[in-house]
Amino acid sequence: MTCRNEILKTVNALVDDRTPKTFHIREVLASMVANHTQYSIPTIRTYISSLMCQNAPRQRHGQRYNDFERVGVGRYRLL
Repeated sequence: MTCRNEILKTVNALVDDRTPKTFHIREVLASMVANHTQYSIPTIRTYISSLMCQNAPRQRHGQRYNDFERVGVGRYRLL
């Protein structure tokens, strides 16, 4: 499973019963570490805060996805 797929699976489980569909990056990290992810914490943070976030500042990453929207410090909404 790719890092992005694992993050999406984790986030969907976290926000399943929430309205709005918001989460904190700490929740994702804690859940993925508890489930013995193969990905490092810095990698997961980069994916959430940059590669998967539609309103993240432009970086030098090749591929970007519009999975999340940053709504506060460390807080995101599933799109």
